[in-house]
Amino acid sequence: MDRLKLIITLPVLALFFTLCSKDNNPVVSGINNMPGELPLLNGSNKIGTIKGFNPSNPPATSDSMAVRWQEALNSGMSVGRLQIDWPELEPVPGIFNQTLLEEELSKMKNQGLQTFLLISAYDSEGPIIPADLQGKDFNDPELIERFKTLMDWVIPMLIEYDGFLISVINEADNDFAEHPGLYKEIVTFLAETRKHVHQINDNMAVTATIAEGSLDDGRPGIREIIAESDVACWNFYGTNLQFMSPYFVEQTESEVKADLQRLIEISGDKKIVIQELGMHSGNRLLNSSEEIQRRFFKLFFEEMNTNEQIKVAYNFQLVDWSPEVSELLAQGFESEEVPQEFIDQWKESLETVGLINYSDGSRKEAWHEFLFWLEELN
Repeated sequence: MDRLKLIITLPVLALFFTLCSKDNNPVVSGINNMPGELPLLNGSNKIGTIKGFNPSNPPATSDSMAVRWQEALNSGMSVGRLQIDWPELEPVPGIFNQTLLEEELSKMKNQGLQTFLLISAYDSEGPIIPADLQGKDFNDPELIERFKTLMDWVIPMLIEYDGFLISVINEADNDFAEHPGLYKEIVTFLAETRKHVHQINDNMAVTATIAEGSLDDGRPGIREIIAESDVACWNFYGTNLQFMSPYFVEQTESEVKADLQRLIEISGDKKIVIQELGMHSGNRLLNSSEEIQRRFFKLFFEEMNTNEQIKVAYNFQLVDWSPEVSELLAQGFESEEVPQEFIDQWKESLETVGLINYSDGSRKEAWHEFLFWLEELN
C-alpha cells in the first residue's frame, strides 16, 4: 500500500507547490517529424478501462464490477492496460519473475484484449527501479543495460500475448521543473530503450507517458520525449488545479476542447494514446456532478470519433476509490503544509472518479456514455 500512496500523493503535491510560479500563457511548439504508428494494434479508435486499485470492495460493488466488465467486453472492448513495476519483475539482480507478467498478460488475452503495458522505470513520484540501482542517473549505462536485459524477455512475451504498446516512463515531467537536467536523462533512457526494443521486434511501439497538465506551465523536455517516442502518450483529465479554493475546478466544454487541441498539436504527426482519461463527479465539496462527468466523456469521445490520430483511450477508472484508500493516501500530506480544505477536495475527487459508485456499485451516467461509445467506435 505504500506504493499506492505514492502513486497519487506526490504528483498532487508537486502540482500544488508549483502553482504559484505557474506561467499562465506558455508556448509549446509542436513536433515536426515522421508519424508514429501502432502496427500491432488491430484497428483504431479503441477505448478501454482499468478496474481500479481498491484492495477490496463491498460485495455488491464487486458483483457490479464483474457485470460491468462483461458488459464492456460484450460491447466490443478489445484493449486492456496492465501496470507493473520493474522491481516486481526483477526482485533480485538478474533474477526475473517472468511468471508474474505472463499470468497477467494471459488474463488479458483470454478475454480477447490486446494489452498496453506500462513499466514505468521513472514514475510520477520518482524512480521505480531495483534497489541496487537506486541513486544512479537515468542516462547511466549500467541502468540502461539492465533495463535492456529486462526488455529481452518482456517484449517477446508481450508480443506472444497480443500486446501492442509499452510505456517505460509515466509522468516524469512532474519533476522536470524542479530538476532541469532530468529530462535529458529521461530522453536518453527512452531513446536507448526504444532502439533496443525495435531490435528485438520493430513492430512493438515504445513510448513515455506525459501529463497533459504539464503543458500549462511550459515544462521542458516534452517535445524531446515525443520526438523519441513511437506514439504520443498522455494522461488527460477534465479539471484545472488552482492555488485557491476551490482547488479543483471543472473545465468548461470550450476549455476541454482547447486542451485537447493543444495536446493534438504538440503531438505533431504522432498517433495518440490516452493512458488515463478521467473526470470526477463529486458535488459535496466540488462543483461537479454525474452529468458533468458524463458530458466530459461524451465530448472527448466525440472528438476522438472525428480524429483518427487518437487511436486508444483508457478510462481511469471503473470504480471510485474507497474512503479507506483515499484516507490512507492523504497521510502523505502529513509532513507538508497543505491546507486541509485542499486535502478534503482532493479526496472527494478520488472518491468520485469512477464510472460506478464504490458504496453499492450503482452505475453513473458516464457508464452508459462509455458503453455507447464502445459500440459506436467498434
